[in-house]
Amino acid sequence: MESLVEASKLMNNLPPDTNTYLPMSGGTESLANLLYCKHDPDMVIFAGHWYMPQAGEFGEAMRWYSQAQAEYFNVPFGWDTSSIPVGKGGVVSPIITAMSSFMTNILTFSQYPWRWFIISGSAEDDMRWRLQMREYRKIMANYMSDCLDSSGVSLNALVRTPEIRNPMEFMTKAELLALIMREEPEAVNLIWTCPNPQGKIKVDGEMKGYAPCGKCFKCMELANAKKHAADAVFRYQEGKEYYSRTWREYCKSVKF
Repeated sequence: MESLVEASKLMNNLPPDTNTYLPMSGGTESLANLLYCKHDPDMVIFAGHWYMPQAGEFGEAMRWYSQAQAEYFNVPFGWDTSSIPVGKGGVVSPIITAMSSFMTNILTFSQYPWRWFIISGSAEDDMRWRLQMREYRKIMANYMSDCLDSSGVSLNALVRTPEIRNPMEFMTKAELLALIMREEPEAVNLIWTCPNPQGKIKVDGEMKGYAPCGKCFKCMELANAKKHAADAVFRYQEGKEYYSRTWREYCKSVKF
C-alpha cells in the first residue's frame, strides 16, 4: 500500500481527463459501481479509499481489497487516513470521510475536469446518502462562489461542482452480485465485508487476502446475497439465459 505522500503524488499525476471520483470500500456495491464506471465511456476514474487505522485488521482488510479491486480493473487508486473517533464502534462514518476526502480532492486538484462523485449504494440502503451528501455539494458551490448561502452561487461554480450519482440504486445486493458474476466472475473473490478478519492468507509468502470469520451478520448477508443471486427465478432476458442456469459452471471457476 502506498503512503499518503505517494497517494498525493498520484493525485498530481492522474490522467488529465480524470473526471470521476469513486469511493472504494472493498464491498459489493463499490465493486459493482467500479464495473459500471469502467463500462461508461464518458468516465475516467480515480478510486479513493478512506483508511481507518483505528479499525485494526478490519481497516487493513478494507484497504487491501479496495486496492485489489482497483488494480483488477487497472484504475488509479489512492487513500487517505482519518482517525476521528466518532460513530458506532469508534470509527468514522463513510459519509463524513468519503465526502470530506472528495471535497479536498476537488478543491485542491483543480486541474482535473471533475464531473461525478459515485455513491456506492443499493436499493437496500437508506436515504441518508442522498440527503446528507447534497449538503457537501452546497458547501463546495458556496465556497467556490465566495458566498454565505446558495442565493449567491454562480453558474461557473455550479458547473465546477461535481454531480453525485448512484447508478444502480434500484438494484439489491443480490442483483449487484449477479451482475458481477455474469460480467467479471473472478472479481467476486475480491469482495470484503467481514468486520472480524481471522488473519492473513499468504501463498509462498505472498499476500493473497484476509480470512473472513464466516459467522458475523456481514458474512451471513454476503452469503445470503450470493445464494439469492444463484437461485434466482429462471428467466430469459434479451434472449439470454439468466445466470442461475450457469451456476455450476461458475462454482467451478471461482473460490468461495
